[in-house]
Amino acid sequence: MTLFAAVGLGGLQGCASPGGAAVGDKHRVVFHVTDADPAKWNIVLNNAANVQDELGKDKVIIEIVTHGPGINMLKGESKVTSRLAQAMDRNIGLYACENTMRAANVTKADMYGGISYAPSGVAHIIRRQEEGWTYLRP
Repeated sequence: MTLFAAVGLGGLQGCASPGGAAVGDKHRVVFHVTDADPAKWNIVLNNAANVQDELGKDKVIIEIVTHGPGINMLKGESKVTSRLAQAMDRNIGLYACENTMRAANVTKADMYGGISYAPSGVAHIIRRQEEGWTYLRP
């Protein structure tokens, strides 16, 4: 619980700092999802598309990072695969935590094709926040 509070606070600091998550003319946003709930994933995927629509698809870089139970939503047989395809068509990065995959005995062959991988999902998010990315946890 403390880790999430610290990570969340870092996101607020990133938003408040001058220039914040924008580099040049690009905003940078990292969404953090740990739920294996298709409804929650649809919300996150809608939010990501809405951010692109509002800020301009070419003016924002978006990553969705998952670990824990959320890893199941990036599997090849996920209930949201059609939405994953749409996200990838919009250049929204989808990242699976390799630590979670190892712990769950999940291989890259089990995952939806074309997604990206982070050795540690939490560490990936921390690095993004340290780089000034806006952190969102819907």
